[in-house]
Amino acid sequence: MKLELGYWAIRGLGAPARMMLEHSGVDYTDLKYADAASWFAVRKVELLEKNALANLPYVLDGDRVVTHSTAVYEYLGVKLGHDAFDDEDGRWVNAQMLAECYDLRNALMALVYPFNGVTPTKDDFETKCEPHLTSKCIQFYNKFEATLGLRGKKFLVKDTPSSCDFHLWEMLDQHEIIAKRRGVVSPLEQFPKLQKLYAEFRNLPELAKYFASETYTLPMNSIGGGAHVY
Repeated sequence: MKLELGYWAIRGLGAPARMMLEHSGVDYTDLKYADAASWFAVRKVELLEKNALANLPYVLDGDRVVTHSTAVYEYLGVKLGHDAFDDEDGRWVNAQMLAECYDLRNALMALVYPFNGVTPTKDDFETKCEPHLTSKCIQFYNKFEATLGLRGKKFLVKDTPSSCDFHLWEMLDQHEIIAKRRGVVSPLEQFPKLQKLYAEFRNLPELAKYFASETYTLPMNSIGGGAHVY
């Protein structure tokens, strides 16, 4: 049965799941909600009958609705085979890396959206953007680089992408885009292992169609939600 993925018409938390589905080659429907009414007044009402937590992103698999981003990534990882690990340790490394990616994502969202109190104005964003790119995100990159060294694999857990790698790559790419736009040195410059992961993931043949599509060029963040950068 065809899977259904639902998320706003931005990259955001939907991009990792979209890439996982594209990478696997399965048939799926990618519902991109462009306005609140189409989600809250229609589809969410329907999905609440199957899952009281229904929210974006979600994946619908038959009668099963899985929601919340990390749960969606883990579900797809198992369903599509990305999270088939040779050892028990791999499962827990993946889970921890997903959590770390989400922490990095939250740090970035605190910067790019005004409602977190960190950058309530555009001037605040202008002041705090470069310190984030040269210091804040580096704290996370150090951990990812060290994990690559400890595991000795092409990606965070193994030599093929696990669910955590799709979220990690999206976060790395968003930081690269912001740094390039602002003329700031790439945060990846001092992390050779992360640089290699970033490049190898981008060149995966299974994702060539995705990177050539309009889906990849969607805004990173919500313009209507007041994002300082999108």
